[in-house]
Amino acid sequence: MDEMVDKKRRQLIEAGVFTIAGCIAVVSCTALTKFAIGPSFKKIPLKWIETDLAEKDLQPDSVKQVIIEYENKDGWMLSSARELAYIRKGKDGSLSAISASCTHLGCVVSWIEDEAIFKCPCHDGRFDADGRVISGPPPRPLKRHPVKIEEGLILIANITIPMGGKFDEASS
Repeated sequence: MDEMVDKKRRQLIEAGVFTIAGCIAVVSCTALTKFAIGPSFKKIPLKWIETDLAEKDLQPDSVKQVIIEYENKDGWMLSSARELAYIRKGKDGSLSAISASCTHLGCVVSWIEDEAIFKCPCHDGRFDADGRVISGPPPRPLKRHPVKIEEGLILIANITIPMGGKFDEASS
């Protein structure tokens, strides 16, 4: 009978040790995983970058090229980012900031004034003045940068949204 009690006691102690070891392993793995890949799931913080254009510099139905530069934190890496965008003022006076990154492979598109199109030099993708695909391999329209005007100066956000997508500054 003593053997039976002794055996049950050992089983109980083993179960307790394995339970504690399992809990320690789960907590450690969770903490290490969060430490290793956690920053890659963080949203890019919204930054408004001042352009060298003022609202008065744009005529209705015109497109101007701007370069936006800012500090970018990607995971653990901090780097300076530089992007090309096009500011378009519509006939109604509305502003849009179109990303110059082609939605096919990320090549930089050029504005062709004579044809009023954006053209990708890599695979001959073509977009209309609003950034919608006309021809070529691009699967989607060009993305947009949120844009706003403060004290007559045009500011562009460092993030992009799909054409027709909604931008809520409060949640960014």
